[in-house]
Amino acid sequence: MKKHAVERQFRVFYRDYANNVAISSAQPEALAAGRLAPLAERLLTERDNFLGIVDTEDTILQCYLDDDGNSVALELVFPEAHGCLRQRVPRSQALALLDDLPDTFDANLLHGAQYID
Repeated sequence: MKKHAVERQFRVFYRDYANNVAISSAQPEALAAGRLAPLAERLLTERDNFLGIVDTEDTILQCYLDDDGNSVALELVFPEAHGCLRQRVPRSQALALLDDLPDTFDANLLHGAQYID
C-alpha cells in the first residue's frame, strides 16, 4: 500500500474587497502550497486586495498590486523587525515565486529587494 505524501501548507491571510471575503492576519488559516498561486491570481486583480503568507518561523510575505496595476509588490516582513524588504515584479514572476516557495523565507527570496523602514 502506497502512502500519500502530505502536501506542504502555509498559513495565509487575505482581503478580497470585490467579493467581501477576508481572513484576518491575527488568525491566518492553513492553505496547501499548491493553492497559493491560484489564490494570488484571483486576488491580485484589484488594487486594494492583498495576500499574506506566513512561513514556519512567522516571517510574512505580503503580496499586493503595485500602483501601476500591472506589477506586484512583494514585502518580506520579519518577526520583531522594523521595516521590510520590498520588491516590485511582473505579475507572472510573482505567481511563479508563489508556486515554488521554500518552507522558510529569508532575504534571498526577494533577491535585489530594497529595505523599507
